[in-house]
Amino acid sequence: MRLFKPRRWKRLTATLTAVVLLAAFVNGWNWLPTGSLTVQRVSSVAAALPVMAPLSGRVLFVSPHPDDETLAAGGILQDVMARGGQVYVVFLTSGDGFEWDARATIRDFTVSHADMLRLGLRRMNEARAAAQALGIPKDHLFFLGFPDQGLTAISLQNYLVPYTSSHTGVNRVPYAGTLAPGRPYTGQELDRQLAAVYDRVKPDTVLAPSVQDGHPDHRTAAYLASRLASQRGEKLYYYLVHGGLEWPLPKGRHDALPLAPPRPTSQGLTWSRYPVTDEQRARQVEAIKAYRSQLMVLGRFMWAFVRQNELLLPAPAEGSPIPPADLGK
Repeated sequence: MRLFKPRRWKRLTATLTAVVLLAAFVNGWNWLPTGSLTVQRVSSVAAALPVMAPLSGRVLFVSPHPDDETLAAGGILQDVMARGGQVYVVFLTSGDGFEWDARATIRDFTVSHADMLRLGLRRMNEARAAAQALGIPKDHLFFLGFPDQGLTAISLQNYLVPYTSSHTGVNRVPYAGTLAPGRPYTGQELDRQLAAVYDRVKPDTVLAPSVQDGHPDHRTAAYLASRLASQRGEKLYYYLVHGGLEWPLPKGRHDALPLAPPRPTSQGLTWSRYPVTDEQRARQVEAIKAYRSQLMVLGRFMWAFVRQNELLLPAPAEGSPIPPADLGK
């Protein structure tokens, strides 16, 4: 008696082939056709982007979560300091809403509010270690301690009434080492604290998440940072971390490849390549290693940012017309 009929063998073979080709596409295995196409597309899109002039002066990076600064701009921030500039990072949340991260850390499927608060403290310490690897001084870091996955609700529904995090069970900043411990989770308080950081740093340039980012915390941070920068006349550039399904491609670590955006243009503006040196890339790797809790769950995603360049998108100049292609979007 045959275990498999010929038709079943064909189905099984077709399924396995599809899985292997998909894996090649995602991981950039260029010894298979789909992987080769991924590598070729990434290389060609990146090559067509303009190379950005180096940043200098006082640069403030607005980071919704600990690790965004290292993934999106680990090389850029080092380059600013190498040119005599100063780098500051403000972490809006402490990353205390990623339950899979907590599960991996405590090795238990069930997590409590206390577990999530401990995760927030751990990620703040990881951020400090990552900043040290990048060469950013400790006193140039600002932790606000607002809730992960809560920034949108805080800015819209809870501007005046405190928001209670479903992950930690608290409605005010619970962490020591933050800018204003014990202050309520309201949009008004978030605006006040972020403005206080801008006042203290007096940045020449602000790096903020793109409004095209797929994570709601990032989109809300984009609006907050953009509004403040435009009010104060600071130069503004956008970065990207969550660029859509499977971005960035290929997954895993590919040091020799460039980083290409999911779309070369966004809102009528073109992304720019910011070259990264071997030394800067090596220090970025050490900074990524500092985020041990994240690497347990998102390792292949995080390593995909270690490339020949990073990406920035200039904010539109004040009063510039909306490109026709973006009307109605």
